[in-house]
Amino acid sequence: MKKRVPIRMCIVCQKRELQNSLIRVQKRENKAVLYSGEGRSFYLCKACLSGKHISNIISGRMKIDKRSVEVLLKELSSNVED
Repeated sequence: MKKRVPIRMCIVCQKRELQNSLIRVQKRENKAVLYSGEGRSFYLCKACLSGKHISNIISGRMKIDKRSVEVLLKELSSNVED
């Protein structure tokens, strides 16, 4: 019996991809932070990290402070490039 491969959706572009190819982020105290292992979360694909207006989309859909989203995206994009 084959094991199922988990597929998740990017919150920005709504493209479905393998779970291990997406970045998992969560909302904690009205701020966006990397997933800590507890609570609900959402996924971002690596292609969306460099797009325009991404912080507006995430902050609007998840009701998160826009500045915290911008800081997290900047941190994530620098880590992905390395």
